[in-house]
Amino acid sequence: MNVVRVDTVESTQTLAKDLAAGGAPHGLVVRAERQTRGRGRLSRSWESEPGEGLLFSIVLRPGGALRDAPLLTLGAAAGLAEALDTKVKWPNDLVVGDPGAGPRKLGGLLGELETDPGEEGPTVRHVVLGVGLNVLQRSFPPHLPFATSLWRERAGPRRAELDRDEVFECAVAAILRWHDHPERLGLWRRRAHTLGERVTLNTGQGAITGVATGLADDGALLVDGRAVYVGEIAG
Repeated sequence: MNVVRVDTVESTQTLAKDLAAGGAPHGLVVRAERQTRGRGRLSRSWESEPGEGLLFSIVLRPGGALRDAPLLTLGAAAGLAEALDTKVKWPNDLVVGDPGAGPRKLGGLLGELETDPGEEGPTVRHVVLGVGLNVLQRSFPPHLPFATSLWRERAGPRRAELDRDEVFECAVAAILRWHDHPERLGLWRRRAHTLGERVTLNTGQGAITGVATGLADDGALLVDGRAVYVGEIAG
């Protein structure tokens, strides 16, 4: 495993993007103990104390058409959910919780890409996929009421056996296997917390409420049959 380890960094995503622009190979991982400006989706910050969670970004060079790029993150999220025995909240949050109950968030993914021109349209030059995963946290601040960790969700021997390095290796292997796997959408659907639930999506141009009836083959969430490509599920 090709890993660049740093103690403190502004953002693993920023460093990995710089390395990718300089030619870093497929599968290179940047892992940090602490980020000073860690980012999640929609420009949110991602908080994690040293020694508790996992903060890393991985360079992927899958090629392919730009239109298929959203499937890479969905595949990676599905692979992580399978490896860690969790669920996926559309599009790429890792959660636990029973259907009908509010999900508790374990982690999330953030994908950023660069493209090349192609004869039939832009192609993917590389994707930098950032991952934040709660592993050993025992508690969370009041402003994160729905956050959880692998430690909090496990009990007995399974809790005592938790090892961050083992979780890290498992997570990276899952991403490399599933980000471009031909069965990635099928796995996402099987691991979905979202499908069949009544949801409200904040799209930035108004809210959409309805039942999440399916995941389209292009990665859109179907809400009462309507395809939604950008948004965040409330709650």
